[in-house]
Amino acid sequence: MTKDRNKYLVSTNWLERQLGNPELRIIDASWYLPDLSRSGSKEYRKNHITGASFFDLDEFSDQNSSLPHMALDPKSFAKKIEVFGISANCTVVVYDGLGIFSAARLLWLLHLYGFGNAFILDGGFPKWLSENRSTDSKIKTFENSHFPISYKDELVVDLNQVRGSIESSNIQIVDARPTNRFLGSVAEPRAGVRRGNIPSSINLFYGDLINPDCTLKPNTVLRKIVQKAGINLEKRLITSCGSGVTAAILYIVFKGLGAKRVSVYDGSWCEWGTVDHEKPLT
Repeated sequence: MTKDRNKYLVSTNWLERQLGNPELRIIDASWYLPDLSRSGSKEYRKNHITGASFFDLDEFSDQNSSLPHMALDPKSFAKKIEVFGISANCTVVVYDGLGIFSAARLLWLLHLYGFGNAFILDGGFPKWLSENRSTDSKIKTFENSHFPISYKDELVVDLNQVRGSIESSNIQIVDARPTNRFLGSVAEPRAGVRRGNIPSSINLFYGDLINPDCTLKPNTVLRKIVQKAGINLEKRLITSCGSGVTAAILYIVFKGLGAKRVSVYDGSWCEWGTVDHEKPLT
């Protein structure tokens, strides 16, 4: 691992050397926006990194919520994640089909539920394939294993907490959506969600943090981008996006640059953009 690489990333070289390690869990966490017309589960069944299992983001979201991708309660997550055979001694490496996209959401979820020995494959499946590394189509399964839960509630915030943060000089809200969506110059991809942004929020498009080869930019470059955007890593940072997926990329970047207090707004714009803010919440 190079000194200038984000601490939550591992390289394709490193992962290839670890293949066959009985305490390694490789997880394909591919999820795509509807406009891409791609299916993570279908692509996994056709081809994936050798030894990888598949994580379905939609199945691991709160089915009782009207919002997409809301995190499960700790007990439910612990029960569902048992099928991946993750124990306290395991190292988890997650990846996705876009390089660094939905894999970040799973890494954040693992952190949220208290599992820290997890990493993202830098460059994801695109880089792995471009280097002609080992793949197969076998469905990987494990014996159920007790997942060690230690819920970190400081890593997530809700609507009320965001509302209370807007006028705080000690908190910055950072939105990962593309600039045209942040500014409201284009419609949101989900029906019923209005245009715009959270008052006082800062825009930092997640795509500007990623290289053409799908790897994350070096820390020295990321730090300059973050500083130019006016983001203060010493403050508490709340990350947001459309539905809590790319907000997790900002979480990883900020934590990797040394920020101590970073939380994901789980409801993100899908929630903020549908709530009537003239009415007080109860």
